[in-house]
Amino acid sequence: MENGVTPTPQNQIPTSQVKENMDKLDTILKEIRDSRQATENRLDMITTDMNIMKDDQAKLSDRLKQTKSTVADILPTHNDNKNAIVKLQRQMETLQERIKVADGRSQRNNIRIIGLPEGKEGSDPTRYIETWLQSIAMDRLSVHFVMERAHHIPCRKPIPGAPVRPVIARILNYRDRDTLFCRNSRLAWGHKRLWMHTMRLN
Repeated sequence: MENGVTPTPQNQIPTSQVKENMDKLDTILKEIRDSRQATENRLDMITTDMNIMKDDQAKLSDRLKQTKSTVADILPTHNDNKNAIVKLQRQMETLQERIKVADGRSQRNNIRIIGLPEGKEGSDPTRYIETWLQSIAMDRLSVHFVMERAHHIPCRKPIPGAPVRPVIARILNYRDRDTLFCRNSRLAWGHKRLWMHTMRLN
């Protein structure tokens, strides 16, 4: 009794309502705990992901450093190789020019004889034509007159009555070649006039 007033049953909370409120409170507390646990799990996952990202970043940084170091090591060699290639290209151009000059000089001793009948040279055209030319200009040729080779141009043998194939011959001594050109007006096969001139293959 307070202030002379005795509590009445109307002022008391029903037991069922108290139990209901307690159940609600338990549910709320459970939801809070579950939410907290889920948040902690999510934070753990985020932390793990961040650690993985940091590890990947560290590995990438190491690889980048290694790449830079490798490039720094390769660069001088690359420059040396580039310079060597340029040098080789220049040497090749020089050699090609020398070959071209040498080939031109070599071709100056090539002559072409037009009008020599087919088949007269037999199995040794070089020896046959060498002897024939010696008989024409024996008094003017050097004692070292040598014909390196002689043959008809490499094409199909003409049919009877068709123009004969020219003969290509190489004289080793250019003075003998010039002598033969001086005697060009006397070149003949029987009563048939022959012609001789320089042969250029380029």
